[in-house]
Amino acid sequence: MRRFGTILWRFMVIFSFAVNVILVITLVVVLLMIFDIKRNIAQPLIEGLHSSFVGLNDSTIDWTIPVRTSIPLDTSIPLNTSIPLNTDTIVTLTDDVALTVSANITLPGVGNLNNAVVALSLPKGLELPVHLDLSVPVNLDVPVDLDVPVSLDVRAVIPLSQTQLHDPVENLQLLFEPIVRLLGNLPNNFGEVGAFAGQILSGNPPDLLAETPYSLKPWPGYSITAGLNYTMANETIPPQNIPLLTGIIPMGGIPALDQALRGNLYPGSDPLQVNAQAATNLQTQGIPPQYYDGSYADTVTSPRQLAEGGALPAPPEPVPTVPPTPAPGADMGIISTPVPGG
Repeated sequence: MRRFGTILWRFMVIFSFAVNVILVITLVVVLLMIFDIKRNIAQPLIEGLHSSFVGLNDSTIDWTIPVRTSIPLDTSIPLNTSIPLNTDTIVTLTDDVALTVSANITLPGVGNLNNAVVALSLPKGLELPVHLDLSVPVNLDVPVDLDVPVSLDVRAVIPLSQTQLHDPVENLQLLFEPIVRLLGNLPNNFGEVGAFAGQILSGNPPDLLAETPYSLKPWPGYSITAGLNYTMANETIPPQNIPLLTGIIPMGGIPALDQALRGNLYPGSDPLQVNAQAATNLQTQGIPPQYYDGSYADTVTSPRQLAEGGALPAPPEPVPTVPPTPAPGADMGIISTPVPGG
């Protein structure tokens, strides 16, 4: 047993020594490569995610929807008007027409016979050239039964930042915003470490959450345009399409870092308290939760429900328009995209 214990002890010492050597070598390698890891792995990964969320929030759906159909029209159109008639034409007599006219008759070798009365008869079937100048009154219902072809190209331009998609996308941005700023403000090489450490030791540490060149412009732009030559972007929005500002805000990321970025939300409160107060205000105003908690799709008839054969939901009750009650410092409103003709 003593010999076995000696062997076990030696093995543990050698094994521990080997593990420590490996850990030290690994730590040295990591320290030597820390800036390469930062520049080539951490920053591209985190900034890539953050940039994609910024681009998603700033993007605009610009799509043209072709409408090709026909509308059945079965109705009658009242017609009450007069038709002017001014033309030369030929009329045919439908019966004999007797005429008695005064005439001056010249009789050769006899003389003139003045104020003579002549009796004539225009025979049936005689064609007479006439000029018509009159208005023909028309008062009737004209039946209409036809299919009206419809060929429309409806263009929809929808900025995603003006819809409810803005909230979850902004929350994803807030998750990565402090991290990309931290990475951007940390030293990039060993040459910058001395100045960085000097600032910390002097009691004047650098602001690691300060704006960086990347954070000022995280998304370079898009490969195609949106809204070009669209002329209805500034049309008046119908009053019934103007939404209510709920006052609910995105939660953000790590609380301590989020507080440094959105300090206006934290004096005496935090996003949880702001949203709880906003929900209370909405309930006080009689706004049902489905209009702001994301369950609105469950209250309307959808193609999916019809395909599944499920029971259709009751239509939501109309809610009277009330003035918005946003939280202090929060502006999470949604503006409907203009729609031609309302």
